[in-house]
Amino acid sequence: MKTKLSLFSEKLIEAGWLVAVVAVPLFFNIYTARTFEPDKITLMRSIALIMLLAWLIKALEEGVGSNSQQTFGQRFKIWLKQPMTLPVLAIALMYVISTIFSISPQVSFWGSYQRLQGSYTFLSYILVFALMAANMKSRAQVERFITTVIIASVPVALYGIIQHNGLDPLPWAGDVTKRVASNMGNAIFVSSYLIMIIPLTVSRLIRSMKAIITEDQASWGHTILAAVYIFVLAIQLLTVWYSVSRGPQIGLLGAFALIGFLLILNLRHKAKDKSRLSFKEIGLSVGFAVVVGIVVALGGALGYGIGLAIESLLQAARLQLEGAAIIGGLIGVAIGFAGAFTYMAAAKKGWRWMWATWMVIGLAGGVGLISFLLVLKDPAGPLQSLREIPTLRRLAGTLDTEGGTGKVRVLIWGSALNLISPHPPLGVEGDYSDSINSIRPLIGYGPESMFNAFAYVYPTELAHVEQRGSSADRSHNETMDALVMTGVLGLIAFYFLMSSLFYFILKWLGWIPDKRAGQGLIGLMGAAGLSGIFIPYFLEGNFILSAVGLPFGLYGAMFLYLIWRALITQPDELDSATVTNAPILLIGFLGAFVGHFLEVHFVFSIAATYTYFWAYLGVVVALAKMRQLQVETQQSANLALPAADAVIEETAPAPKRRRRSRNRAPKRAATATPVVSRTPPENRDTWLGSLGLSMAIILVILIFDFVPVQFDLSTGRYSLLWMSSITILVGFAIALADTAVKKETWQTPINWGRGILLYIVTSLGYAGFYAVFHSIQRGNLIHGGARNAVDAANGVVGLLIGFYITLFLLMIIIAIMLMQKQAKRLPFWQSGNWWLYPPLAAAVLLLIFFKNINVVKADIYLKEGERYRNARQWDNAIALHQQGVNVDVDEDFYYLMLALDYQLQAQDANLSPQQRQQAWLKGEETALKARDLNKYNPDNTGNMGRYYFTLGQVLDKSYYQKAIEDFEKVIQLAPQNVQYYNLLAQVHYLLGDYDEALNWLEQSVALDSEYHPTWLQLGDTYAAKANVDKALEAHQEAIRLSPGSFADANFDNRLNFYLSTQRSEDLIQGFEDYLTDHPQDKQQRTPLWAIGHIALRNGDLDKAEQYFQQAIAKGYNNAKPFTSLGDAYLNQEKYQQAEAAYQQALQLKKPNAAQIYSSLGYIYARSNRLPEAIDANNKVLESLPDDFDSHKNLAILYQQSGQIDQALAHAQAALEVSPEENKPDIEAFINQLKNLQ
Repeated sequence: MKTKLSLFSEKLIEAGWLVAVVAVPLFFNIYTARTFEPDKITLMRSIALIMLLAWLIKALEEGVGSNSQQTFGQRFKIWLKQPMTLPVLAIALMYVISTIFSISPQVSFWGSYQRLQGSYTFLSYILVFALMAANMKSRAQVERFITTVIIASVPVALYGIIQHNGLDPLPWAGDVTKRVASNMGNAIFVSSYLIMIIPLTVSRLIRSMKAIITEDQASWGHTILAAVYIFVLAIQLLTVWYSVSRGPQIGLLGAFALIGFLLILNLRHKAKDKSRLSFKEIGLSVGFAVVVGIVVALGGALGYGIGLAIESLLQAARLQLEGAAIIGGLIGVAIGFAGAFTYMAAAKKGWRWMWATWMVIGLAGGVGLISFLLVLKDPAGPLQSLREIPTLRRLAGTLDTEGGTGKVRVLIWGSALNLISPHPPLGVEGDYSDSINSIRPLIGYGPESMFNAFAYVYPTELAHVEQRGSSADRSHNETMDALVMTGVLGLIAFYFLMSSLFYFILKWLGWIPDKRAGQGLIGLMGAAGLSGIFIPYFLEGNFILSAVGLPFGLYGAMFLYLIWRALITQPDELDSATVTNAPILLIGFLGAFVGHFLEVHFVFSIAATYTYFWAYLGVVVALAKMRQLQVETQQSANLALPAADAVIEETAPAPKRRRRSRNRAPKRAATATPVVSRTPPENRDTWLGSLGLSMAIILVILIFDFVPVQFDLSTGRYSLLWMSSITILVGFAIALADTAVKKETWQTPINWGRGILLYIVTSLGYAGFYAVFHSIQRGNLIHGGARNAVDAANGVVGLLIGFYITLFLLMIIIAIMLMQKQAKRLPFWQSGNWWLYPPLAAAVLLLIFFKNINVVKADIYLKEGERYRNARQWDNAIALHQQGVNVDVDEDFYYLMLALDYQLQAQDANLSPQQRQQAWLKGEETALKARDLNKYNPDNTGNMGRYYFTLGQVLDKSYYQKAIEDFEKVIQLAPQNVQYYNLLAQVHYLLGDYDEALNWLEQSVALDSEYHPTWLQLGDTYAAKANVDKALEAHQEAIRLSPGSFADANFDNRLNFYLSTQRSEDLIQGFEDYLTDHPQDKQQRTPLWAIGHIALRNGDLDKAEQYFQQAIAKGYNNAKPFTSLGDAYLNQEKYQQAEAAYQQALQLKKPNAAQIYSSLGYIYARSNRLPEAIDANNKVLESLPDDFDSHKNLAILYQQSGQIDQALAHAQAALEVSPEENKPDIEAFINQLKNLQ
């Protein structure tokens, strides 16, 4: 039974999806260590749980299937036949199965620390989809959703432009001017999000432009809407350009190609002549392609010229718009291109064959683009000037698989294939292992498990193009991610989902008119997909590039199918029960899906794109259900539905333009009809009020994002004001213009004053309340006087909880706003169910608090603790990080950070030995807990090895054995990581077991012969065994790979070995060979200095002086070469040159001041410049207060200066720190000084 409570619950579900699509892209949290993705996800999961609670209450109030005459089994079968039900169930089931059998089930369910994209999160996305598909029932809901989505993108796009122009109100650590990150924290992420909004913006723009062109009395609202959507589209595209992200840009190009093709192809349906295309028409299409090319060239040239003019004007005003000419040219191309097709469509010319023109241009453009990128890829090619434009330079790198990020991806994809190929089970022999290793290719390793599993197949070559030792947690390819995390079955489920989605949208667009056509599309997609898999194998001998061949094969199959359908005779009528009456909107959604599908095969999905993908899927399924219900209602009643109940019409809302030949649709079996109730029409107050509240949510999130505790508008944060103001104006314009467009659907006249006031009150009013509340919270934090660090952090947590409460209250207010005109005459609730609701609500709220809010709280404690750790306030850092562990006990990362606190505390020389030892032991205990939580994470075991290694050095050598055990274990988990081999060898070296050390180092070299630290360590070990030839061979290899690694802090120790064996000339030869092989290398400075240093130690002072000067001439501009040059001069008694070199060294970076002043003191003393000599030696004591030589020198210098008291004081100080063999001389000197007093 329908009740007020069930109606409220239904509207709360809608409020939930509106808040979700606003909050996920906009929200970030500067108070946490992660800031972006996990914070967005915890908020989304909380919203999804509120939606679930609302659905449960609604189901209890109304009863599930209580009004149906069908059995549960019949209803279940009908439900399974609904579009997209089986694919969604399949992928959800694979996530559940792979989570249960994951190598790290806890991580797979709750999500990793970095991403939080576990099954809990994935099922939350699916929950949003299911509730939208089931509860979105009217035109107004679809309109409101799309409007909210578009408006929410405005501040994201504006923030990207703000960042590009250096006006960011927040001080980010990285450079966000060259590649903007906006609210996503990552340049790729912001583009990935925006390319899912741009197609909907385009569809809205086309709808408004169509109304303006085709209607005799088009509403002024359409003109306003068209202008606003052009502006929104422009800033969206500009931010994508400024992000310099290739994957999303490729996805966007693919989306635009399909959107344009389908829009033009839609005219083929509308053309009166349904027959096959003639050769003449094909010729016309080719001719028109030439015309379009000319128009595009002219438009591009004009746009480029205007861009150049704008650049000149801005330069005159001392301003800069990077790439203005290129952007202008692209805009000109776009206007010329769209204008040519728009003219033909509006003039009703070429409707039958213009699609062929699009294909001709697409093929030519595709070939031209690839050729352009191939030429652009060459840094020395004819287009090298264009490589200065970051976006074009990165696009050129798309085709490069031999270097940069292209090579990184190829290496990861290859290793991902190795991971799902047969191999020994992961784990540690005799401890734990993967018992179901044999079926991993089928079910994968579990969601979020790639980081742990990938270490097993980590390619050593990857360490030379990316940070060494960093295991990949994503492959930057959705196909490979699906394979690794959910196996072949999960991959099949993923492609079942995507191909079903494309199939049904094309069906709803009318391009699958019968069963045979559907079979043709399925067969074509299958064949193209298989081609995409096997063609790379035949070309390359492996399946690595199949990771992109498969998705692009599927994409190409849609084009081939549509071309085939366009070429043949078109059906006279389409099935009105399945074909949408909102084709432009559906094409927009398809463009968003396709753009996302293509780009995630170069990047990976994020919180915003996942949320939007599943929300969009819910909308398109709901549209299909609405269309089917609309037709069946018309058939049963033999009259049209009221306009408010119809699916979105893409012309003006005048009734005369909505009448179609709907009564000709064939009847459908009642058993296949979904149970969907009609929704009463909304009025203008509900429409404007709901949009105003959506704007309030946007503003509330912006306040939380950009108004930190120490916010001060006067410090240059005015960009926040104009970003918010433009967002408000865009929302206001769309709301009022939409109202003008919809006025004919409402029965009463529009009171514009009331409407404007309602929008302002609902948007600015509620946002203003939160602004005041947030200001009070900030004031309490600034002036509250927290008793300790934990209390201060809890104040920051209070900001988060206040934000959550505000958001949930706004959801409730939106629900009340949406139900206000529909609740009359309904009973309040089913009173017999009252006792169920409190425990349900409590359970959901507890889950939100403990598994969502607490996850964020822990990260707030982590970030606050890091501040204290950096300030060496160990107790506060430990207290905060212990709080993080307490509130998120399942996350191993927090234990690692707490263990690090204890480790750093244990190294603090200001603490007592007992305190330090206690800290070491507490750190060990905490790190062991981290390992136990996530034993397949090699970092946890490796960290324990490092920890015991350190304990062996500072506490007891018995810990070395534990270090050996852990390093041997981690080598089983990460057998390709040579760093662990080297660490294990180092432990054996310290234990004097040189043969075992050499054994591990030889294995390390066999894995990665280009890793210079291994050769260095190998040489040191051979030197310890007095094997000069082997040591020299290894050290020369280290010099070949990295001369600076040999000339490190241990350079003199190694040099002593070679000097003692009279082989130092061989070292010099190694450095000279490097110089010969790298004539233009700026790193020549280090080997030049090293040769000079060896010569200095050999006593060849002229040679030393020569090489030091060459090093300086090569740009070696820190203190080291000048100090060495001074030493060379000093040894030659060239005191004036030595002094100049030392003084120069003192002005540069990293001078060894004590050494330099000691040498200067000697020079001054030899030059009888006693005051300067005294001053120099005193400066040595400033950094080395117990330096024996300086005290002795000062005693002599003060004696020579007649200052006996000072001389005696320094002589006595020298005696206290004197070596035993020097004490008699110092005592004698003291007696001599006393006699002079």
